[in-house]
Amino acid sequence: MLALAIHPDEGEDLKALDDNGWRLIDPARVSSTPGDYQRFVRGSKAEFGIAKSGYVVARCGWFSDRSICYLASGRPVVAQETGFGRFLPTGEGLFAFETSDEALASIEALNRDYARHARAARAIAEDHFDSDKVLGRLLEKLGAA
Repeated sequence: MLALAIHPDEGEDLKALDDNGWRLIDPARVSSTPGDYQRFVRGSKAEFGIAKSGYVVARCGWFSDRSICYLASGRPVVAQETGFGRFLPTGEGLFAFETSDEALASIEALNRDYARHARAARAIAEDHFDSDKVLGRLLEKLGAA
């Protein structure tokens, strides 16, 4: 299922999605409140993310806040590499891909041992995005800890 706002005039795209078994859901329906959004993420198996081309080309390390929500919910993430692999562990719970073959291999790995990757996803969120840890490291670097 994809939470995707796509214009009805995009017939070719809609047909391609339908032909490949994708079911669309209105993103406003699943994200109109924080609780709705949380239920949607927790009801998902994983996130598959495609980055804007500028982030990919720049290799700036951009990483989606949505992906962080998935990791924190113990849901693995398969995301197009923007350079975030320099800063975050990948290969368990979080997969970075550059080619369609790498994306497919990541999905296959995730499916082979989903429970391990779900645990690793949560651990990445705790280690790299927990506000107490992140703020503590920032204050320490600033000499204010």
